[in-house]
Amino acid sequence: MKILNSRPVDKNCFFLFVIVVSFIFASIVTAQAQTADTDTSKDFKFEYQLEELLTTLYCPCGCVRETNKACVCGTAQAIEARFRDALTEGQTVEEIRTLYLKTYGSEFSAVMKAEGVNLIAYIMPVVILIGIGGVIFIIRHQLRGNEAPSTQPDQQISDELQQQVESELEKYKEEN
Repeated sequence: MKILNSRPVDKNCFFLFVIVVSFIFASIVTAQAQTADTDTSKDFKFEYQLEELLTTLYCPCGCVRETNKACVCGTAQAIEARFRDALTEGQTVEEIRTLYLKTYGSEFSAVMKAEGVNLIAYIMPVVILIGIGGVIFIIRHQLRGNEAPSTQPDQQISDELQQQVESELEKYKEEN
């Protein structure tokens, strides 16, 4: 094989060259994809943290009690901008939430803490489901106890009954 009509090139060298070039090209493409994935994951993490803040804190504007995400007033938009800035500066979600609740008060938290009386709200659904399951179990158990036993014909018949059936069968055959 000749390249550009110059000197002959060994086929093995040519294939080796193609393989090396393809590995280099693949590594470049992979590096670019990894960089893009890293940027995407950073954006996703940032948006997730912002979403968490906006949905777990109420807007203090005085409108209907809505989270900062649901509220459409200017106050909610300003708070969202402050959350974005704080996250960009490197503050954690907990730090931002703590400062927000310290500024506006704990009643602006949209998530109930599992303590004190609020603990009842977390436990009651489980208790109710267990109670309903127990009632259903008892009712089904009582209904099964009241069912009449199934009447299945005895598997064994007496010799006398068998002779009677055979004699009836003989009479039927003679008549036909």
